[in-house]
This record gives sequence, structure tokens and C-alpha cells, in this order.
Amino acid sequence: MKIGKLDRRITIERATLTLNDYGERAETWTTLATVWAEISFRGGGNESIQSDQVYAVQRVRFIIRYSSTVSGVRPSDRVSYNGQLYQIEAVQEIRREEGLRLVTSSTGE
Repeated sequence: MKIGKLDRRITIERATLTLNDYGERAETWTTLATVWAEISFRGGGNESIQSDQVYAVQRVRFIIRYSSTVSGVRPSDRVSYNGQLYQIEAVQEIRREEGLRLVTSSTGE
């Protein structure tokens, strides 16, 4: 991994369940880590149909340095970058705790 390529700032977020004012469970997103990343856009994208609407799906790969802060990143987390949210689909370790590859997708909703 070339550290100089980690030139984009991303935020990794995790969903937490809390109770709202009415005692109902509500999902909120909290910051797990803000780190430098290398970003590569994979393929030309696809389309997804949800609730009778068509969305463009963009696949993006983020590469980050391994640290104790990000060692627990999981597919239920998400990445926030440049005002766009990306759902993590897979977390792959690069070499022996050198880095993590986050395979993500975004529907642009």
C-alpha cells in the first residue's frame, strides 16, 4: 500500500439504536472513525429498483490503513465521503494488518 495514495478524507459510521421522545426505537448513525483513504470507482454502475423507483448503483472501493480504531469495521457500517453515503458490502484485510479494503455501493438516494 502506498501511503501517498491515501489522499481522501472519509468517515466510517455505525448505526446505533436509541429511544426517541415517544419511547420508540430509532436508528442514528455515529462516527466510528475519520481516516485517510484511497478511492477507486469500480465499473460503470448498475441500476436497482426499490419501491417502484429506479436508482443508479455505484460501486466504490476504499483502501484505508489498519489501526485498532478501524479493526472492528463490519458490513453493517457505512462510509460517508463528499456528501455521499456508501453501504459497506465487504471488509477485506490487506496483507497482515497493513490495511483494509472496504467494498461499498451507493444508490445515490
